[in-house]
Amino acid sequence: MHSGCISLQTFSKIFYLMDFLKNRDTAAAEMSFCGTIFDGRFTMLKKRLGILGGMGPEATAVLYERITKNTEAACDRDHLDILIWSHASIPDRTEAILSGNTENIRSILREDSEMLRNAGCKCLVIPCNTSHNFRDIYRDIFGDGFIDMIEETAIYAQRRGVQRAGILATDGTVSADLYGKALRGRGVEAVYPSKEDQKTVMSIIYDQIKKGQKGNLDEFNQVTAHLKEQGCDAVILACTELSVLNTNYGLDPAFHIDAMDAVTKACIRACGGIYKGIL
Repeated sequence: MHSGCISLQTFSKIFYLMDFLKNRDTAAAEMSFCGTIFDGRFTMLKKRLGILGGMGPEATAVLYERITKNTEAACDRDHLDILIWSHASIPDRTEAILSGNTENIRSILREDSEMLRNAGCKCLVIPCNTSHNFRDIYRDIFGDGFIDMIEETAIYAQRRGVQRAGILATDGTVSADLYGKALRGRGVEAVYPSKEDQKTVMSIIYDQIKKGQKGNLDEFNQVTAHLKEQGCDAVILACTELSVLNTNYGLDPAFHIDAMDAVTKACIRACGGIYKGIL
């Protein structure tokens, strides 16, 4: 155990803890905090994070990159320990929800979640908004260790003072009203695109980004312009493929709320890392 002067890095982590305790509801999972000082370095015991991904694979890669880039780290050991299960062959979530045939996908998601839990993961995140329709499974297995992307985004929108948010998501997420329920519970009105604009959103997600394209920015901007005309003071990128589009183009954060950003912050803080960044 090191004695004597405490380093500036140690003080920064103590201040981080104070900030975390003050704002602990920003992370869905409770963080176990304990630390030791070795050779002047302060080390927190972190929780292992499981990422149940592949829905889609590029969105999973974006989440991992954002977690890495937004973790305060002086060396490898300051980063989170993360297990990624990119289950790309999993059936389409929107098709399952709209058809009502969810038994198979629920079974797969439960098996995948249990696998990550058995591998020592204490927290779970799923970089697919539509899959949050089945979050009862994740909560059953991980309890408070499930980091809910939709709830984290709703918390952020409320704190930012958003009054009326446009929701850009898959038909499955829209049909289940996942964001509408979360936002209304926090006093934020949810506005969905028109039928024509929703077709455009689905085309950007499925016909463009999931096929490896950057996404048509003009089409995207047309949809967001229509939402702004309806009085929206923000739009939520409520599909992780649209987070990929944000990565590709660098959308204006003053108007676009990226759900991936909100969950990135929650993952780092819930698992005991030091968040340095996006929001």
